[in-house]
Amino acid sequence: MRTLKVVKIFGTLTMLSGLSACSMLGLEFFGEEGFFRDRQGDYLEAESIPRIVVPDTMDSYIIDDLLVIPDVNSTAGESLIQAPRPRPLQRDPDRSVVVQSMDEKSWAVVDASVSQVWPRVRQYWLERDIELALENPANGLLDTIWFVEDGNNVTQVKFRVIVESGFQNESSEISLIQISLPQNAEVSERVNWPEQSMDPDYASDILSEISVYLANEMRNYQASTVSFLAGNVASEGRATMLTEGGINMLHLRAEFDRSWAAVGRALDRAEIEIIEENVDEGLFSVRYGETDVEEDPGFISRLISSAQRRETIPFGVFVVQTEDGIEVVALRMIDIVNDSYSEDITEEALSLQEQQDIESINSLIETIRNLI
Repeated sequence: MRTLKVVKIFGTLTMLSGLSACSMLGLEFFGEEGFFRDRQGDYLEAESIPRIVVPDTMDSYIIDDLLVIPDVNSTAGESLIQAPRPRPLQRDPDRSVVVQSMDEKSWAVVDASVSQVWPRVRQYWLERDIELALENPANGLLDTIWFVEDGNNVTQVKFRVIVESGFQNESSEISLIQISLPQNAEVSERVNWPEQSMDPDYASDILSEISVYLANEMRNYQASTVSFLAGNVASEGRATMLTEGGINMLHLRAEFDRSWAAVGRALDRAEIEIIEENVDEGLFSVRYGETDVEEDPGFISRLISSAQRRETIPFGVFVVQTEDGIEVVALRMIDIVNDSYSEDITEEALSLQEQQDIESINSLIETIRNLI
């Protein structure tokens, strides 16, 4: 053991003396000119290189312009030493892709960010050999050229695909607008797009095809293409929790149809019993939570029980259109119908009941927020 320790010390001294000798000979290991120089800022001098040309016999599926070098007007002397990193990829396999429809409008909800969904939607059209007339990933817009579907001898069609952030963070929504013209009509790639598709059923069928395609590709989201241009689209969800007077409410930056469908889906996913829904009034009548209900038992029952039973509470979940979006609020049904509690209840019991109702309302709204 003593000999081994002496050998280790001797070897270390020999290596250090060798490094000193290299320095004396003009060989540098560290510093800007050294062999082990700091390469952290090298990327600042990187230049674009020609696009990779993939032979026709090979698959170019995941080849894409991921790291586009933008034109940056930087101040002299300033540099970005810490290279920015892309956001981590996230998804929830339990949600996957869901198509929702209301009033001849359809849209797909995808549990993946816009930067993940965009290249997949783009790839869907390319795999169908349909060229793209417009690609604007920063605004989530993609237009196809005019094309003729197989078996269609009458019209030619064109699609606009809109990919935008969903209600949840790192989620997306996809919608389509479809237009058509006779096959012998002159067309232009400059189009004044309508608010709705000319053929909603056909657009819904294509959206369903895209949704199936995306669902099959969900397993590739974490290991394949991400569009850094589409990453410029905000990944923050369009649902915001607000609190007023200690009571939660939900603000949705969306139109009424999508908000109504999203709230209904959240209630279904939470397995909350929906007693009735009235879209004209924007009201879901639901049962949520439990409360103790006093009973008037007989003498024997009072000896063996506390004379209480548990009941679910009826609530009204309102989806209300406002000037800047949608508000989702909840009220206990007794407040809606009678606007008061029983006259026989004491002030202390009333205060306790109101506090319990507020807790239930806040819990209900938070549940909707987490599952919308």
